[in-house]
Amino acid sequence: MSSYREIEVEVKGGVLSVGVWGDSGPVVLCSHGITSNRQSFKLVAEALAGRCRVIVPDHRGRARSADITGPWGMLAHAEDMVAVLDALSLEAADLMIGHSMGGFITTATQANYPTRIKQVLLVDGGLPLFDEVPPGVTPEQLIEQIIGPSMQRLSMRFGSMDDYRDYWRQHPAFARDEDWQAFCDYMPSDLVGEPGDLHAPINKEAIILDTESQLMSDVIPRSLERLTVPLNFLQAPRGIMDDEPLYADDWLDELQARYPAMCWQPVPDVNHYTIVMGPKGAAAVVEQAVSLLDLE
Repeated sequence: MSSYREIEVEVKGGVLSVGVWGDSGPVVLCSHGITSNRQSFKLVAEALAGRCRVIVPDHRGRARSADITGPWGMLAHAEDMVAVLDALSLEAADLMIGHSMGGFITTATQANYPTRIKQVLLVDGGLPLFDEVPPGVTPEQLIEQIIGPSMQRLSMRFGSMDDYRDYWRQHPAFARDEDWQAFCDYMPSDLVGEPGDLHAPINKEAIILDTESQLMSDVIPRSLERLTVPLNFLQAPRGIMDDEPLYADDWLDELQARYPAMCWQPVPDVNHYTIVMGPKGAAAVVEQAVSLLDLE
């Protein structure tokens, strides 16, 4: 079994907690979703770790990095990614993989620190979801509309891990047994506290301001225009509730026309969660990473 260790990296506002799978080979830097943590990449990291060094931080405001006081936004996360590489004495990541919000962080990191990220792989995130936000919609309203139960749970308290499993058991994204089991393995990283007061270790202010940065500012459009590497994108054909995709085919075709360096492909039979957290989706991400790193 490949080695795993944790390190701490000093960043603005506090200390970033980082997981490292593997000891040698190409460097793969991974970036998780908006209410997630590094364990969402566990299947991907474990599959790559025999041939790569896989580095996955808990982003500021989440999990073991929850105590960071700010700042928030995609540029702050991008600066953190560079701090992680510096702390490990790495000149660059050979590949950066970003899922959901992590895709936006990946885009911002490569655009603003082009010598530090050699290739990018966006996984159902990192590209605009729409041309314009409807007038009058706040960042909090927008993220609640997009991620639903994942946002609602931030203010909830659970009596036990069994209660938390019961909360998620009816979620349509994890209907298949193999996906549900993978999510159950992830769940312990999703809560902190004592029985009766178990809760998500997530700073709600971070969620709201990160949403504003990734979807309601010019940070990502400007970053996409400044990318210096091909833009590889994997699409989940089903969305957060196992319903309509976040990125429809016609929207991706339109984006590809805007960004000629973009190449997108669907991952069959996955949704926005299971494209990384489920066995089938994780295998597809690993396959694409292996191809981009020329490890075959």
